[in-house]
Amino acid sequence: MSYRVKSYKDLSVIETQQFIEFCKLASTEKKDPASVNMWDENENSKHTILYKLDKTPTFTEPNGIFFILFYNDQIVGCSGVYKSSFSNEIYIAGARTWIDKRFRNQSVIKEYFFPMQKKWVIDKAGKIIALTFNEYNKNIIEIFKRNRLGEKNNRINKRSEGDLFFNGINVLDFPVNINYTKQWICYEQLESNFVFDWEKIKFI
Repeated sequence: MSYRVKSYKDLSVIETQQFIEFCKLASTEKKDPASVNMWDENENSKHTILYKLDKTPTFTEPNGIFFILFYNDQIVGCSGVYKSSFSNEIYIAGARTWIDKRFRNQSVIKEYFFPMQKKWVIDKAGKIIALTFNEYNKNIIEIFKRNRLGEKNNRINKRSEGDLFFNGINVLDFPVNINYTKQWICYEQLESNFVFDWEKIKFI
């Protein structure tokens, strides 16, 4: 039994249908505000992940990429990374992430998605890799700050350069405006000399 990751564009026809069913099931978890973005009967609903994947360039090379996580032959998670709309050197990771509730305590985001997304950004010569959060889930940033992705104490010294936030975590103390939405940001600086004026996109 093992995990494997594929990009959305590399899924087979059968796997693509499997992912659609995964999205449909995720959309039934109404207690999670993000569930509304997973699937809609109207295939032209612009807020859904399938619309983003099939009808926009957001997660298409060279703008971005979307990963699907399998456990054996079962899809158990998805997550993407894409070039931000406010800087060609800044990329947003962890986008549209959804993990099967049976696997949410398995650190699969840290182990599988974030390293692949960080590598992809580095390959694109990105200068910053960031995570964004809405008002309802911005408390996750505090978890990252306290223990860098919730690692156990005996694992903190075992981080590798490929891990997200290996170079440290930076947190903005004010929200920003991304696509007309109030967002909170934490990020890793991939190139120390790169400077971005976050005040330019400060949410007012």
